[in-house]
Formats: sequence, C-alpha cells, structure tokens
Amino acid sequence: DYANVGGWAHNVGWVHYLRGKGDEVLDCATRAAVHWATAKSGARERSIAISLRGVGHQLKGDNATALTAYREALEIHRSLRSESEDVAIGLNDVAALEARMGDFDAAKRDWREALRISTAVGHAEGVANYTGNLAGLALDREDWTGAEKMARETLPLSEKVGRKELVATNNQRLAKALVRLGRKNEALPYALKAAELYTQLGSPDLAVAQATLQECQA
Repeated sequence: DYANVGGWAHNVGWVHYLRGKGDEVLDCATRAAVHWATAKSGARERSIAISLRGVGHQLKGDNATALTAYREALEIHRSLRSESEDVAIGLNDVAALEARMGDFDAAKRDWREALRISTAVGHAEGVANYTGNLAGLALDREDWTGAEKMARETLPLSEKVGRKELVATNNQRLAKALVRLGRKNEALPYALKAAELYTQLGSPDLAVAQATLQECQA
C-alpha cells in the first residue's frame, strides 16, 4: 500500500522536524516521494514531499535551497487550485523563511495573502496561525504596538482552534509585546500560560517563554 506508506513516511519526517533532525527529515522526504511515485499518486503528494524536503534543508541551514523547494511546492498547489488550504500553507512556508532571511516586506505580503485565502475558504486554524505569524513579524520589526494588537486578535482564535502549541505561541507573543511596552504586570499571566503549555508539550520553545517570564518577574 505505497500511497499510505508515503503518507506515513511524511508523518515521520514531520516528527523529525519537530525534533530538529534535518538529515532524517530529508531521508523521509525522499522515502515519501519514492513511495508516492510507486503508487502513481498525484501532483498534490509530489508537492508535499517537495515541501518536506524544503523543511529538511531549512533545518540544515540551507535557506536558499529550502526557499526554492517551498516555492516549487506552492506553484504545484496553485496549478491544482488557485485558492485552497494547501496554497495558504505553501504561502506560510515561504513567508516564514522570508522572515527568517530578513525580507520582512515579502513575508508580510505572503502572510497576508495566506490569511486572505484561509478566510475565504473557511480554514479557522489557518486564520489563527497566519494572524499570529503577522504578530510575530511585528515583533521582529520591533513594532510593539502592532504586535500587541495582532496578538490580542489571534489569541481567542487560537484558543477556539484548541491546539496547545498555537495557544502557547500566541500567549508568548502577547507577553513579549507587553513587556517591550513596559507593561510587565499585564504581561505576566500570558507569560505564565505560555511557559505552562510549552512545559506540557516538551517544546524547545520553553526556554524563550521562560526568558520572557523572567523579564515579567524582574
């Protein structure tokens, strides 16, 4: 059953991504692509394998190769349907790497487009995720007021979706924005919630949340 084997190879690769294992991600991307090719799966599966390869390259610090892979996957999704959850996810991958590479204007453009598409197709998790990513981009640009506004907007959205990681991240974003605005007491409950959830998840982002918590308590 090569179609399902390809899917599970992709899932294993995603676990390796969460653990920060670039070589293992690349291996799983290759395995997924081979299994899906054997199953004669369609363009969507091929694009998913390409995107996972981009994740592996990004983990290994090869951002240029990763960005090429993300853009290739995005174009395949667009060829299947101009607006879909997959297109929004592809835009998110591209935007996140653009932000990492310092191209903030391009990242903002692509995240806004991902948000627009997610809203249009009724993908609530995408709306929460990309609104939060725009809050994170405002933090990167040291736009503390804008970050607070976006983080407050996305927090109830992420709570409604119910993903602990998403809720933790947006609590952390709001806490950081408030700390930078000099409102440490107001930031404290959000910092505590982020640290609590990241501890439950065993997340590598716990250290960042703890640093923000320490700033609140200083």
